[in-house]
Amino acid sequence: MKTVFEINNKYLEKLVDYYRHYSVKPNAPHIKYLFKTDDFTITVFNSNKVLFQGENATEEFEKWVKVTGVQPSIPKPKNSSLYFNEHYKKCVIGTDEVGTGDFFGPVVVCAALVCPKNYPFLSELNIQDSKNISDTIIREIAPKLIDKIPHHILVLNNEKFNDLTKQGYNLNKIKAYLHNYAIKKMVSKNINYDEIIIDKFCSNENYFKYLKDQETLENISLIEKAESIHQSVAVAAIIARYKFLNEMDELSNKIDVTLPKGASGAVDAIGKLIYLKHGEDIFNTIAKTNYKNMDKIKN
Repeated sequence: MKTVFEINNKYLEKLVDYYRHYSVKPNAPHIKYLFKTDDFTITVFNSNKVLFQGENATEEFEKWVKVTGVQPSIPKPKNSSLYFNEHYKKCVIGTDEVGTGDFFGPVVVCAALVCPKNYPFLSELNIQDSKNISDTIIREIAPKLIDKIPHHILVLNNEKFNDLTKQGYNLNKIKAYLHNYAIKKMVSKNINYDEIIIDKFCSNENYFKYLKDQETLENISLIEKAESIHQSVAVAAIIARYKFLNEMDELSNKIDVTLPKGASGAVDAIGKLIYLKHGEDIFNTIAKTNYKNMDKIKN
C-alpha cells in the first residue's frame, strides 16, 4: 500500500521525532528523511511530501491524518472502464468478508445488491477495490453506502469463531457458512437480482461441499479479485471493513488497548502486553486463538 500527503514544518518536526529510532541514511539527494521498519517505510522528500509504504503503511498514515487534520481525497480508479464487463448491465448480489487476515477482531461478511441504477451514486464516491482505500475514507463513505444500498451484515465474534474451530471447522468452511447465510438473508428480502458473485476464497466445488448440509442458491459464481469485477462486491467489502473497524474500536475500548490489525510482529508485541496484563483467557473474546500468533504470544 502506498499513501502520500504533504506536511508542514511544524508537523514534520513531530514526525521526525516520533520515528527517530527508525531513521536510516537517505539513499537519494531528493530525500530529506528516511525511516524503515520490517512493517513500513516512510520517505520524506525535500518538497515535504511524505510517502508511506509497506504492510502497515496505512495504519501509520492514519495516525498522521488525525494529527495534522489532512483530508485525504478519495482515490480515483486507475481504469475508468474497470467494471465494463458481462456483469455490468445486471443486478448483482456481491459478497465479501473482512477480518480473516487479522489475529484480533471478528470475521465480518457483507452481502450487497448493486444494480445499474446505482452506478451514478457509486461513481460520485469512486467506489472501487477497498484495498486501495484508506480506513479514513472507508469511515467516510461506508455510512453513505449503508444508507443507500440494500445489504446485510454478519459479524462472527471471536468466542463463536474459536468455538467453531474447536469443533473442527476450518477457515474456508466458516467463510462458506457466513457467505451463504448473508446471501439467503438478502434474497429473503424479496429483491430482484440476476446473479450472485462471491469474492473467491476456495473452489466452487469445495464451496458447495462445505455447505452440503445447508440450503444453497443457484447462479452463484466465486470469482478471483471480484472487487474489481463488479461494484456490488466492492460495496460489500467497504461496508464489511467499516463494521470491522467499529468492532475493533469496541474491543480496544473494552480492554483499554488499541488493537492492531493484521497478524505481523507488531501484533505479537501488543499481544504479549495484553497477555501479561490480562492473562490467556481474554484472548478467547478478542482474538482468533487458532492463529500462530497465539503460540508466539504465549511463548
